[in-house]
Amino acid sequence: MFGNKKQHPLNKLKVGFSFNLFKNTWTIIEVGEYSWDTGNMSVEYTIENGSQRAYLEVEFYRGEFEVIYSEELPLGTIDLDDIIEDGFFNFEGKDYKLDETYSGSYRNMTTFTSTETLTSYQFYYKDDCITIERWSDGSIESFFGKEIKPKKITNINTL
Repeated sequence: MFGNKKQHPLNKLKVGFSFNLFKNTWTIIEVGEYSWDTGNMSVEYTIENGSQRAYLEVEFYRGEFEVIYSEELPLGTIDLDDIIEDGFFNFEGKDYKLDETYSGSYRNMTTFTSTETLTSYQFYYKDDCITIERWSDGSIESFFGKEIKPKKITNINTL
């Protein structure tokens, strides 16, 4: 009666889908899948809005979607072992506390690359999150993000 109000599960979106978030329209350009040693899985969408690239990680946990919006965070050379031992990471004058550590595997579901293993460390300051990933080849990637409510993702459009 009022148009197509079909809801798409946030962990089942595909390349080419678009949605609104933070007053921008984002398009999914890549989909990756994490399989964590805890038995949980999460999906990571690489998204673009024309001028910016970001990431949306979605996990369905205990009947609810947990969503983290993040952007790459170049940290330069860091001593991750010291940071882990200290249990916190100071960034821009704020102490982000190590809250969660997960090991698992990742596979790019768009390009179907081989599975890679990693350990992910999540440091929190209020709702802000710094994620540092150590990959099996020794490389490190880092991201700055926020936990967001799933309802902030609106107007999901399929192909």
